[in-house]
Amino acid sequence: MKKLLSTILMIMGTIFVLSCGGNTEETTPAGDTNTTEPATITEVPLAAITVEDLVGKEFTLTNMYEGKEVTIAFTATNMIGGNSAINNYFTEFSLDGDKIAFKALGSTKMAGPEEDMAVETEYLQILSGANTVSLDEDVLTITTTSGTNLIYTFKGNVEVVSDDTNQ
Repeated sequence: MKKLLSTILMIMGTIFVLSCGGNTEETTPAGDTNTTEPATITEVPLAAITVEDLVGKEFTLTNMYEGKEVTIAFTATNMIGGNSAINNYFTEFSLDGDKIAFKALGSTKMAGPEEDMAVETEYLQILSGANTVSLDEDVLTITTTSGTNLIYTFKGNVEVVSDDTNQ
């Protein structure tokens, strides 16, 4: 029964993600035409993010799943973990400039309310498509290959696991 429920939830999550189309549009206010300064946009390249910028920090997802506890924590130079509404998840990651890649996500297997299970399934599916990462002060943004932005805010520091225990 659990396998059937899991399969149904995964299919529903996939359908939901595909039907939402990864809407990540952001609106920006139009320039004020009554200013004395020219209305130009200057793009400032962000400095490359480093592993040291992330390790030991935990972030809470803020742009999706209101009222649900969804987090990501960088617990070692190559490990992440977090909470995905019900269960804890974990995997290895690699960082190359602003490119981030995760190995296959693993998680604990506790059951919970159907709504939370659907959130968890969808979130982990979206996160597994991570492509780029940026950090602007306390705001972490992971953008997926499909263009979905996962926006997190700094929650706090976490204990860093020594690299020699990650085997």
